[in-house]
Amino acid sequence: MSEDNFYHGLPPDDCGHGSPWSGHGQVSGHVNIDDQGFQDSSVMPPSKPPPIFRSNDLMQLVERYMPSAEDHRKVYDAFLFAAEAHGDQKRADQTPYITHPLEVARFLAELHLDADTICAALLHDVPEDTERTVAEVVERFGLAVGRMVDGVTKLKRDDSLPTKQAVAIASYQKMMKAMTGDFRVVVVKLADRLHNMKTLGNVLPDKRRRVAEETSRIYVSLARRLGMNKIRRELQWLCFQNLYPWRSRIMEAALEKYLTENEEKHQQVYYSISGALEAAIPGSNVVFWEKNLFRVYEQCRQRKVDFKQQCDLLEISVQVGERAQCYQALGIIHEIFKPRMGMVRDFIAAPRAYGFQSLQTVVTASSGQLVRFQIQTREMFDMAQFGLASQWSRPETRAYTQAVFDEWSEQIKAFDSQAQNPDEFYADMQADMFQTEIYAYTPEGDVKELPRGATLLDFAYAVHTEIGHHCKGGTVDGRKLTPRSRLPNTMAKIEVLTGKGATPHVSWLNFVKTSRARSNIRSWLRQHDALPERGEGGDGEKISVGIVVDVRDIKGMLRQITKHLDSLDVNIVDLKISGEGRVKQDAFTLQVDDMEHLQEVIRQLKRIPNVLNVSKLTK
Repeated sequence: MSEDNFYHGLPPDDCGHGSPWSGHGQVSGHVNIDDQGFQDSSVMPPSKPPPIFRSNDLMQLVERYMPSAEDHRKVYDAFLFAAEAHGDQKRADQTPYITHPLEVARFLAELHLDADTICAALLHDVPEDTERTVAEVVERFGLAVGRMVDGVTKLKRDDSLPTKQAVAIASYQKMMKAMTGDFRVVVVKLADRLHNMKTLGNVLPDKRRRVAEETSRIYVSLARRLGMNKIRRELQWLCFQNLYPWRSRIMEAALEKYLTENEEKHQQVYYSISGALEAAIPGSNVVFWEKNLFRVYEQCRQRKVDFKQQCDLLEISVQVGERAQCYQALGIIHEIFKPRMGMVRDFIAAPRAYGFQSLQTVVTASSGQLVRFQIQTREMFDMAQFGLASQWSRPETRAYTQAVFDEWSEQIKAFDSQAQNPDEFYADMQADMFQTEIYAYTPEGDVKELPRGATLLDFAYAVHTEIGHHCKGGTVDGRKLTPRSRLPNTMAKIEVLTGKGATPHVSWLNFVKTSRARSNIRSWLRQHDALPERGEGGDGEKISVGIVVDVRDIKGMLRQITKHLDSLDVNIVDLKISGEGRVKQDAFTLQVDDMEHLQEVIRQLKRIPNVLNVSKLTK
């Protein structure tokens, strides 16, 4: 399950249903994912086109769950309107263009979305690619459908938006603003992007890579933030296949070989737990998770570990009927297998920010096999897979999922009101899409989720805006922290110290990691006329300085120094080593936030054993 794993609280990748082996995609010995002998082709492997999904197929699908004949008629009218508007237009594979909106509508109908959303899916490209307008859509199908269609319609390139990037960023802001009024806008956009990614092999290689990179950067994160992990996983894999077609095929083959070799051991684990759970909790369901090879690949590269090592951890989902049975199942698992200390997470009592709930544990089987279990009710499982969209297939989740969305929506509105241009809004939104790495607790016991590298100041703003504005330091486990100190990933209790004399400084923008902190700091600085123009020491601009570090010539010293500099959020621009004998001089050119940051760097480096002296380099 890789980086989106139990430790980080993200739901595992979607599992198959039915047979316990559903989706148990099967990794073999050593696979070097960076082997230069594997050159990715610019041509996607050929594949047999799937049967065309037609309008009568869509109508049969919606009639199964929509009780109203009026809704059926509205959906069919939308199809007729879209088919007439697109006329003889063709896609890159020369199929009629109308096949694309039909596939988008199909995906949403399979999630049991309402008639207005299905209509918006059918009509989403009409204003952008035909002569028909949003006003005509509104007149024919109503304001709700028109707003969804307008929300996903890209802006046009003009004097105010002179580049493709400017158009993309402004269109993104427009879509997210529309989402705050109706989250179905983004659900339609994600379905649209999913089908485009599935058919990306029909376009030129340069465009294929550009679209895949954009999808990975924007839409994968957006799907994760909305809790729609099934579509997030599909998008990740499609991005990987289009960016690295040959690597993806090699890894698929390696995974199949590994799981075939270990099938007997995995079966033993499966039957041990499924039998015990069925006896104690009738109707419980046990399935294997399919490995997300995109995330496996990323972790192998980031953590420099072997491919097989990433796949040696078996991952199993347990689904039960009621919340109390989740804890009962956890007890049964710990009776059968030996739990790993510190590897139990309770995201039922303390749900994730986007509403994800589960119990998670890592155990060791008698064979020595490590196993991760995720335990959920079926309702929790559906919410983890489909996020906000689960409220149509499971109406009982609506109050919970809507409350989670409403909280995020208010934050997006704040970003929009505080940003002076689309670039600022986009930067804040991208920072908000982080994948949680750190959990920290307030003195009252409230948990805050933060990205890797988050500082005390990020935590302070996560607690309350005014606490962030007046943060002067803090403590964790009796250790003093400065506002720029990075937080430990130990689920520690952190206390923030405030003072009236402490107020935001422009240099804070250089080291905070979260969008909430950045946007509130920027807003305060603007209100007090303290935010310089870009290029004048303003938002995100660091200063370059030189330092000389006198060290004993001992193996590993340079590694220790660079590791400390990384932990202090310092960029190394240049390094020159001089000196003879037992003492060396390392002259670094660094990028720091301000002179206070430089003094902190010097203080920390002086604490390293065998560092004799650290001084600022004078010209």
